[in-house]
Amino acid sequence: MLRLSKFAQMAANAKNALTSRDAASTQQNLETINTQVEKLAATLKAYAGGLLAASGISSDQAKLSIDMRHTIADANAAQVVTEDEAKEIIQYLNDTIEPSIRSTMTALQEKKAELEKAGLKGTVSGDMADLRKLTRELGEVLLSKSPEGTRKSGEEVMAKVDADFEEALKAFA
Repeated sequence: MLRLSKFAQMAANAKNALTSRDAASTQQNLETINTQVEKLAATLKAYAGGLLAASGISSDQAKLSIDMRHTIADANAAQVVTEDEAKEIIQYLNDTIEPSIRSTMTALQEKKAELEKAGLKGTVSGDMADLRKLTRELGEVLLSKSPEGTRKSGEEVMAKVDADFEEALKAFA
């Protein structure tokens, strides 16, 4: 049976084949990701415990994964951006997305006891590891599409994001 997430991924791939990609579409995709990261943080902060109540967290995480895969596919198909465009993307990652990810990872750590009590420690660790992998993949693609002169600052912001994940993963180890 075709899983819903696979169907969504196939639909995104079909859309990608028909859509042009540039720095503006990359920026728009990153804004979509940030919105979903913020939604996940809000859902985590509101979580009061229990297995059923965790379904919102799972739903937000799944949507974020789909958005990230879509962004990775678009970024892979995009042309190399200009230095100014790369700087804007890096600034957005540094000033907006990284703080949102940090806030989400902090909220996750704050809900550790409730999530463990619901028997979700392994699920949370697995989901975080998956999101970390997608985040690294997106970072690598964005770096590959950026001019050489901007790669160091891009690598620095990706290292900060990875450290946010690392801290949360250690808390759930």
